[in-house]
Amino acid sequence: MKTAKLVMDKEFIFLLLALMLVEYVRAAYVISYLPVQAAVSNQFSVAFVGLAVSLHFISDAFSNFQIGFLMNRFGVKKVVSLSFILCTLALISVPLLQFNSFSILMAAIVLGFGACPIWIIVLARASNGARGSNMGLVYFCWLVGIAGGVILMNYLMDIHLLFAYWLLPVLLLIGFIFFKFSGEHPSPNKENQSFKEVLLQAAVVLKRSRNILPGTLMQSIAVGMMIPILPTFALQDLQFKYSQYTLLIVSAGLTAAVFMIPLGRLTDHFKTKGMFISGFALFGAGLILLTTTLSLNLVFLTVIALALAYTTYLPSWNAYVASSIHHEDQNVSWGIISSFQGVGTMLGPIIGGLIATLGSGVTILISGLLFIVMALFYFVLK
Repeated sequence: MKTAKLVMDKEFIFLLLALMLVEYVRAAYVISYLPVQAAVSNQFSVAFVGLAVSLHFISDAFSNFQIGFLMNRFGVKKVVSLSFILCTLALISVPLLQFNSFSILMAAIVLGFGACPIWIIVLARASNGARGSNMGLVYFCWLVGIAGGVILMNYLMDIHLLFAYWLLPVLLLIGFIFFKFSGEHPSPNKENQSFKEVLLQAAVVLKRSRNILPGTLMQSIAVGMMIPILPTFALQDLQFKYSQYTLLIVSAGLTAAVFMIPLGRLTDHFKTKGMFISGFALFGAGLILLTTTLSLNLVFLTVIALALAYTTYLPSWNAYVASSIHHEDQNVSWGIISSFQGVGTMLGPIIGGLIATLGSGVTILISGLLFIVMALFYFVLK
């Protein structure tokens, strides 16, 4: 059987390196720097950090929708270059303005919409050739970027806080250079597209994506629901020590990183739909199983299985999404789909926090059931 080739040219590698550095900076600032400063100093309050993080994800969720249209109108290179420049300036302004509240919030917001353009062109590029392998590679780089941003930032802050911070805009500049080496990024010639034409194009993309958007939204809600309650569930419900919880998270992350590319390649040899349906079902079953056991060994085995299920469905799902996107609309299509994902990521923690009033285990259980429902939905869907 003839399979499509993996997109592993030099230009795609530069794009992936740029994406990895953007995700490193986002994770380092939003997930590591702000919360840690709230915890160890009087510089920020926890409520203020919560506001900054929320604004970051709101910015990410609602800017994706417009970015694709802006790329079509002004060109990919102009939009992506401007996003890198704005993100770099926003981060530089924070220490220059003495870490005042406005500059910190603006940096969080700018990093939210500034990361969208690079994601859209990476996903559009990965949609060509061996989609499963390409998506596995993309999400491997995403995992490495996020993990590096959290772990390395925490380590560097402990050594020298200002150095750790000033490294962030430097890495963005390096990411910008990588993007410049990523070749040409042609976009449809739609400089004179009217507002009515934009709305009509969005309507066409939404209609074409009607089978994809429910899964995109529900995945991100189901995963997002678990974000605020995972520590509580592990430390109180499962009665883990904090060191055991940390080992659990590291084990899951390493498993996902190691198997993301191989399982992505499997997608190109098997039916894409069967791969992500299996991943959804296994992930949902694993979450439900977690709520029924207190055995340390069984919990570790279940979490490893969850990581494998995650790496089974993530690249295959995105390959399935890519197969439904038309080349002439790919920037707009990925922007709209990413916007739905961002909305789900934003709503998930809110919903999960509300359900957790009934118990953190209930949140995990409902999240698992949502994945089972998605598996059944796409199994039945023609």
